[in-house]
Amino acid sequence: MSISLYELFLVLIIGQCIFLIFAIQYIPKKNTGANRVIQYLLAIYSLFLFERAMGHQFERDFLRLYGNIINTFYLFIGPLVYTYIRRLLFYKNGNYQLAYYHYLPALLYVGYCFFHIYYYDSIIDFKSYFTTLLFWNDVIFFISISAYLFKSSRLLNYYKQNEGQELSFNQTIIKYIEIMLIGMLVYMIFWWLGIVERFVVKLPIDIRMIWDISCLIFGIQIYIVGFYNLKHPEIFKIRFPSKNENIPKRKNILDEKEISKIQNLVDSFFEEKKGHRRPELSLSILANEINTTTNKLSWILNNIYKKTFYELVNEYRVEDFSKKINQNKHKEFTLISIAFEVGFNSKSTFYKAFKEITNVTPSEFIRKVENSQRQ
Repeated sequence: MSISLYELFLVLIIGQCIFLIFAIQYIPKKNTGANRVIQYLLAIYSLFLFERAMGHQFERDFLRLYGNIINTFYLFIGPLVYTYIRRLLFYKNGNYQLAYYHYLPALLYVGYCFFHIYYYDSIIDFKSYFTTLLFWNDVIFFISISAYLFKSSRLLNYYKQNEGQELSFNQTIIKYIEIMLIGMLVYMIFWWLGIVERFVVKLPIDIRMIWDISCLIFGIQIYIVGFYNLKHPEIFKIRFPSKNENIPKRKNILDEKEISKIQNLVDSFFEEKKGHRRPELSLSILANEINTTTNKLSWILNNIYKKTFYELVNEYRVEDFSKKINQNKHKEFTLISIAFEVGFNSKSTFYKAFKEITNVTPSEFIRKVENSQRQ
């Protein structure tokens, strides 16, 4: 049995997949529901890569007879990716499950696989039969994964648009998921090229090269998924929109007395308790601290303060930071240590928020303070 360098590379990736499946088990118990889904995806990826690397070692009739069973797992990729993102980004969705009908195509395909095995000996024109089978397999799998890729992209866009309403910091999770979805999009583009090359018109690139590139893209995604899950076990989530959640749209949700009460509690939390210094602060945490609901608090922020949660909290942090600079704390401590002290959780979030609020960089602000002190 001989094996090429490319096939050896795929085997190494499979080994990495297996390692990650077990390593994720030992991540601190954060996002366990999402991590369980990524383990399923890693197992599916391993299976596909194994078929690509070692498939030629099996007899042709064996693959024709039973190969379709492995193809069934293509119909699980889209639903699992969507479930993973849903569980990862939105709280109270740690055990979120898609409705059963999302997996119905896979169950129907399994039924077809058994029919195919039963019917196999009766096939007369193998070439015509398998050409038709391969075409519909490729089209169905392409439509399935593409549909859930679109659905997952919309979910990520919602998170990006509403992250500032509930979180007081930025997360690298956005870039990670974007890379993951872009990787899947590229994979689907190559898949479509494979369909065109095999069934429509010959392309300058060989079909085998197309599938090899596709497998490499799968491999790259494995490293991205595994690296992020191991390095960033904690993800801060936001609420998933409810179909009946129309409270923020209503202008008379609260009376003046309750508005004043909540506003005073919010002001006290930041000004007296210095709550903005908590780097993990989120809308749900603040609502719990002042004994109100996230819907009411969100309405107050949008209609009374006229700010997002991100804007409000970071204004307090920037103000706190500015006071420390005026007290010459920057001569004793680094800028980042002061930024962390006032509640920022990363250098990038600090610089971005400071520039947005003051229209100058921290260094420019310090120079202005020092110049004013000399006068």
